[in-house]
Amino acid sequence: MLERFTKKARATVQDAVRIAQNSTASEVRPEHLLAALLQDESCLAVQVLEDLGVHVATLHTELDGRRMQYVDGLDADDAEALQAIGIDLDEVVRRIDRNLAGTRARSQRPRFARASKKVLELALREAVALRHNYIGTEHLLLGLARCDDRVVSDTLAGVGLERGPLRAAVAEAVRKAS
Repeated sequence: MLERFTKKARATVQDAVRIAQNSTASEVRPEHLLAALLQDESCLAVQVLEDLGVHVATLHTELDGRRMQYVDGLDADDAEALQAIGIDLDEVVRRIDRNLAGTRARSQRPRFARASKKVLELALREAVALRHNYIGTEHLLLGLARCDDRVVSDTLAGVGLERGPLRAAVAEAVRKAS
């Protein structure tokens, strides 16, 4: 499937792997794909977001907040319950990350989580539905918007992105670029 990816989409996937490695994650999760997508401000996906009034910096901030909020399946309610008994979840996560960074080999390549594989599959489906013979960053964005990953879906919802308008904006941007 990667042979159908544009150079920028392929670079996004590679950047997601690097982001996962740098964060000592054992898997490349959809949140890593979204973070990687936001790094290239010249890609069509970011241009679509900007056209919809979503600033990349705002989306980065929202994503970073969600990533900490949903660490390993824990949400705000869990963090609040732990805080009530004197446990600072953010500090626990920082300590775990420091320990993992020391024990995990940097050269070890994280595997793709099932949810990330699903994002890539959904990106392909979006490209086919739009009758495109390639998978670009815009299709990755649509795949991310359709995935069930809580961090990504809450991040996109947090900045007011909805699937319908996003899909229409992608179709319009591709039409204009052609």
